[in-house]
Amino acid sequence: RGMSRPQDRAARAQMEDLYPLSPMQRGMLFHALYEASSPVYFEQVSYQLRGQLNLTAFERAWQQVVDRHPVLRTSFHYKGLDEPLQMVRRKAKLPLIQEDWTELTAARQEERLKAFLIEDRARGFQLDKAPLLRLALFRLSADTHQFVWSHHHLLLDGWSVSLVIKEVLALYDALCRDEDVRQDRSRPYRDYIAWLGKQDLAAAEEFWR
Repeated sequence: RGMSRPQDRAARAQMEDLYPLSPMQRGMLFHALYEASSPVYFEQVSYQLRGQLNLTAFERAWQQVVDRHPVLRTSFHYKGLDEPLQMVRRKAKLPLIQEDWTELTAARQEERLKAFLIEDRARGFQLDKAPLLRLALFRLSADTHQFVWSHHHLLLDGWSVSLVIKEVLALYDALCRDEDVRQDRSRPYRDYIAWLGKQDLAAAEEFWR
């Protein structure tokens, strides 16, 4: 119910999977909707990258990670539904902003970065539009870039963030060397949702009490 309206046909054609939220996700979604202007679940990290950067390999590495993990192609839907659902798109193009700041002074570069971080947080995410992550890359000098990665906490926890970065770096290195990366099969998030559905919640509550 809620995905059968004519205007949703295009979304249905792009849909790879559809399943409920975890209890933690439901709580996050509630608070994100209740306080829409709050950036509490907006995650933003910024790194300075030094050395010659292969921009094509960098962008391809990130996109391959998004293609590989369904959770990174997920959006969240609740209007007209008995319970909120998360929908995985078959494809999701990862946005990447690129700007050249090499002609700016170091002080001006810092000002521009601070302003961007504030604007980026204020922009937030539209939860029913995947992907709920985006990248920005600002060239500071011939061998220095400022990198900003923003995503919604509904997708990833802190442990997962480090795993994503590790995978991106491995892919980037392989692409720069024109080599293949051997990766183990990644279990989709829907397996965890299915596992949760089989748990005896009453027994779990009794245990914790």
